Amino acid sequence: MSDFVSIKNQDYVLNRIKEELLKQKSFILLLGKSGSGKSALLQRLTKCFENVKFNGIFTNKEEFEEFLKPYVIKKENIIIFLDEISIYDNDFLDLVRIYSDLNISFVLSSHKKPLIFSKEHFKSRINFEFCLKEFTLDELRSYISDKFDINLCKSDLKLIKKYYNANLRNVDKVIKSFKEFKNFFKNSKKENYLLKLSMFENNLLG
Repeated sequence: MSDFVSIKNQDYVLNRIKEELLKQKSFILLLGKSGSGKSALLQRLTKCFENVKFNGIFTNKEEFEEFLKPYVIKKENIIIFLDEISIYDNDFLDLVRIYSDLNISFVLSSHKKPLIFSKEHFKSRINFEFCLKEFTLDELRSYISDKFDINLCKSDLKLIKKYYNANLRNVDKVIKSFKEFKNFFKNSKKENYLLKLSMFENNLLG
């Protein structure tokens, strides 16, 4: 089961980031609520470029500097993906800004834009800013169908959309529970009842 399911908005963002990284050295910000698919999108982007040297989280700025040192010395053009940059302090983010003036492209993901990014010396360096939007009903239908091979009726999809808080991890947990309940009850219960039971089990209804 793939972590990344092709959805229109995600595909658009992924292709636009690819285009910009191919054209020029870039400093790109990827925004989206927790569970919106940012990490999965970065993982898929990693497979598109041989010069992606890191995709994840550094524990401190010393580790970050030590990692980048050989690439800076060799003046090698590389790409760094930093996931969930809201965990970093301003000193770390300022270091990212400084390194972005060298031979390094950065794609940074976050559930919200750090306040320091509103400062002029950051704003002038950000080439592009993309946002993963909440799913439409059709996109939610496609996501569930493609990832779990389940086709829900419109009213059940609306129920999920109302309570999933734009977090795909919530959708995944609910549908996994739904499949387990469906198998346990051997289709003797209505799907809507099982869906509500699944949402209750995962603290989305109560």
